Amino acid sequence: MGKSFFGRLFGGVPESGLKPEPVIPSAETVEADLQFQQGRRLFDGDGVPASQVQAAECYRKAAGQGHPAAQYNLGMMYGQGQGMPRDEECAGMWLGRAAALGYPAAQYQVGVGHHRTSRRSDAANASESRIEAFKWLKLAVEQGYKAAASAWEFVVLGMTQAEVDEGRRRVSEFVSGVKKPAVSV
Repeated sequence: MGKSFFGRLFGGVPESGLKPEPVIPSAETVEADLQFQQGRRLFDGDGVPASQVQAAECYRKAAGQGHPAAQYNLGMMYGQGQGMPRDEECAGMWLGRAAALGYPAAQYQVGVGHHRTSRRSDAANASESRIEAFKWLKLAVEQGYKAAASAWEFVVLGMTQAEVDEGRRRVSEFVSGVKKPAVSV
């Protein structure tokens, strides 16, 4: 049996008990990480003059190369209008990408966003939003993201059993990486 999703995401010893092969990062991975670190220094003013505009540019470069923490930071900056005009659509796109890569803070933010949408939507769309909120918050909970636990519990309180079952199925699907047919609720 292969490694679990979280095992693949965070590394460690495979279930077979054998030591993993050393991973040699690609030049693109190293470049993305350097861009991310520079963005963080610029955002915080750590050893350089603080500049949200320049930080956003560094995060944008790293995010474009698939760096989940940079995607998360860029999404948050778009959402708050830091270093750029506020853009909820871009914020959602970058947070969604980071969440899909397994970044727990992004999963939490996406889950909270779906919960807020469920409170403003018609019944059919509200159900879908509650299920997605369940999924993303539960994924963050399973990675130890503390703020997600109470948010997930709150979302569950407003769900039907069918919605909870579908949320669990989607969590399982995400973790296993295997698409399964949706169940109507």
